[in-house]
Amino acid sequence: MDFESLLWAIPFLGIIFSMSFLPLVAPNFWEKYGSLIPFGWTAIYLICIAWVFGFQELLPATFEPLLSEYVSFIIQIATLYIVAGGIFIDFPNGKGPIFNTMLLFFGSLLAGWIGTTGAAMLLIRPFLRANAKRKYRIHLMVFFIFLVANIGGAATPLGDPPLFIGFLKGIDFFWFIQHLSPVLFGTIFVLCGLFYVLDTILFKKETGRFETIHDNVSFIIKGGRNLFLLVLILLTVILCQFEGSFRFADETYNYSSVLRNMTLSAIAFLSLKLTHKNIREKNGFTFAPIREVAEFFIAIFITVAPILSILSKGENGAMAMIFNWIAPGKEFVLSKCFWASGLLSSVLDNAPTFLIFFHLASGNAAELMTTKAAILTSFSISTVFMGALTYIGNAPNLMIRSISEQHGIKVPSFLGYMGWSIGILAPIFLVISWLL
Repeated sequence: MDFESLLWAIPFLGIIFSMSFLPLVAPNFWEKYGSLIPFGWTAIYLICIAWVFGFQELLPATFEPLLSEYVSFIIQIATLYIVAGGIFIDFPNGKGPIFNTMLLFFGSLLAGWIGTTGAAMLLIRPFLRANAKRKYRIHLMVFFIFLVANIGGAATPLGDPPLFIGFLKGIDFFWFIQHLSPVLFGTIFVLCGLFYVLDTILFKKETGRFETIHDNVSFIIKGGRNLFLLVLILLTVILCQFEGSFRFADETYNYSSVLRNMTLSAIAFLSLKLTHKNIREKNGFTFAPIREVAEFFIAIFITVAPILSILSKGENGAMAMIFNWIAPGKEFVLSKCFWASGLLSSVLDNAPTFLIFFHLASGNAAELMTTKAAILTSFSISTVFMGALTYIGNAPNLMIRSISEQHGIKVPSFLGYMGWSIGILAPIFLVISWLL
């Protein structure tokens, strides 16, 4: 199928605008039927596929994006969610702004080495549990998404899918930490500083609600077997990278991808079998957050295919004006590259967006690491950082939102969260853009 017109973007945009505005204009309708809206837009998309290209294209339009990308995506996310959900952590005395800031800082560092999903799912429950007595808690979830679920992942290819794509394309493993670390750690320190100031102000407002922030809890960690399984997940993702493919139902599949998915599924099964039920009960573990992510991203992966197809054509596609703006005369403007790749990543899947810009910039890893290092730096930072701008910018964002709701936090709407993210992150991104 050859997608030429931008009209094919309507179903995907329909999902985004439905999430943005229906909770505001029709909250009761959204509460009852909101989970069905993405599937409604997907049905419209598939009907249009059958009308324009013929019924024989329905199965490829449905299953190609799911089998080629979605299955691997959801298996990895679900495995990390299940394994991390089997680790119960509780903290000692002294919970307050300093503790919260240090946990966010530690979580940001951890995200670069065990992935944003792994770090987020490991720490979000103890973080919220440690602040269960707090009155003002929305900012806790928001900054956790900023730092642990997104920005901290820019340290290594293990941190976030875009950088892992770069690693698979030949970028050295330690190239990212060497070239992104000034911006990465600068951003982490600035956001931790802003969080500390905000959390301190709000904490002082609550001093009359409870007498002390101390309790009798010492540091506790249960479900230690899952820590081994967490390491096993990382080794599986790193080591299952080898050549070789096979064909099934007229499609080509990589042996390493199949082996990785089977191994991760086995790890998730082991975690469920080996973890005591009481540990997951203490964690408040349910499958609702991962089910919500799985259902929502089915629609995203199917309906985003035309947009990615048009973007991949670069200056020869319907979005040629974007690429002529980014690279007039085929010379990349770093700040424009930063904003274009980042804003696309905030609403599209950031791994394909990284891949598109990788090929548009050169497609040659050796060249991008040397003479074009500034270009690679710009869209590496943006595709990871700007996933924090929306709930759908990175998969952990939605799971954190769902877990926060389970802990009694009245989370912001899609647009409400964007108000937080744009208000706090946009000035920081403007400074990064200026530095670039």
